[in-house]
Amino acid sequence: MSSHKVLLFILSVYALLGAAAIFFPEDGLRVGGATLNFPTAAELAESLSGKETAPKGPSPEELLAQRMADIRQAEESRFESFMADNPSKLWFPGDDETLLDPFFESLDGARSKAVRILHYGDSQIEEDRITSTIRAGLQEKFGGGGPGLLPFGRPYYTLCVSQASTADLHRSIVFGEGGKRSDGRYGVMGQCARIDTSVYTTISSVKSNTSPSRHFSRLTLLGGGAGANIKLKCGKKQYQLSPGASGVGRIVVDLPDSSSTVSFSTWGSGDVYGIQLDDTLGVSVDNIAMRGCSGTVFTRISSAQLKEYVDHDNVRLIILQFGGNSMPYRKTGKSISEYKASIEKQIRHLRSIAPGAAVLFIGPSDMSTNVRGKMQTYPHLPMMVDSLKAAALESGAAYWDLYRAMGGEGSMVEWVKARPALAGSDYVHFTPRGAEAMGRMFFESLMLYYDYYRLRRYGVSQK
Repeated sequence: MSSHKVLLFILSVYALLGAAAIFFPEDGLRVGGATLNFPTAAELAESLSGKETAPKGPSPEELLAQRMADIRQAEESRFESFMADNPSKLWFPGDDETLLDPFFESLDGARSKAVRILHYGDSQIEEDRITSTIRAGLQEKFGGGGPGLLPFGRPYYTLCVSQASTADLHRSIVFGEGGKRSDGRYGVMGQCARIDTSVYTTISSVKSNTSPSRHFSRLTLLGGGAGANIKLKCGKKQYQLSPGASGVGRIVVDLPDSSSTVSFSTWGSGDVYGIQLDDTLGVSVDNIAMRGCSGTVFTRISSAQLKEYVDHDNVRLIILQFGGNSMPYRKTGKSISEYKASIEKQIRHLRSIAPGAAVLFIGPSDMSTNVRGKMQTYPHLPMMVDSLKAAALESGAAYWDLYRAMGGEGSMVEWVKARPALAGSDYVHFTPRGAEAMGRMFFESLMLYYDYYRLRRYGVSQK
């Protein structure tokens, strides 16, 4: 066939295709149960041109990147809105939200290197109130188990564990009533027991405790003192204390995984600074309640012993919760200013001992007193709260405003009236239910800042 006939054939085919494209119905032609479709003239011309059609919008990769950027912006807006005016926000020196970043980084690595938190406070945290809720949340999210540090040598009950002992040993206590020591060797809890007889101890998780702290895999006794000679027997094994350079030694006993009770005998002579029940990895949170204490005692505890504990156990956060015990007595601007200066001194002291740990101060709750026959917020409480916030921020610590978080002025009366009650009839202390609510609020606020850290560092807000 000649070339001009081939060309004529091709042109005839194009003409027929063009005619079909013009006259064929756009919505197709129904034939029996099927629908026949044919390209439109524009689509046919486009296919015959050999040119690629320019995309009408962003590529899938570009679209996904844009969606992620939009989500990130929305999350940042949510975080920034919370941090701007939410009563449950954290306050930072110079509004620097990165203050807790090293702590958050340690939480991310807690399953490979254990992290410890110290929670010091007054009677508001006795029996592991508030602390136990914070601990449960952190251990559920980052791993770990056990109730942490407990006093030794006396019957002791908390929301998590009960401790029975065959002896009530002599104690030295840096706060409140009890023997005092000129050398400050009270240990990290600010109290120690002097062992001079045989003591049999049983520690068990309470039945109502269903949190990760119910189970533990390691028992540690902290002891020391002049001429210390302390022995411990657990099961069939016997251990001997060897005090370290700071005067603090450890007996470490590996327990079966997921233990919920442990019994052991201790004898000899020396100081026992506490008993730890933990897992080998994850997060541990120590509840160190100091009844009647105003939080101005840390400079009277041996710095060497505090530092040894912080360094050895990788303490990355120290929570201080004080102020309530000073409320009835600090009624003037001058006395409140003096207390503020004392708290600043304590925070700076702890920061110098534990430079790798962040310090976070929780201020006092609302408290009520009888004013002309009616229970009302202490008149000077708002001034105390503002002063303690300033003390924390000026000394490099974060601050959580418990007073504002629970509702501010007059809120304690409402918490007492609530059914079930959230605070006791003394109009000062939370009930276990109220303490759990405040612990949960603090934990959720802390985790929001953790999510913000994750967003800033990795572009995602959930681990």
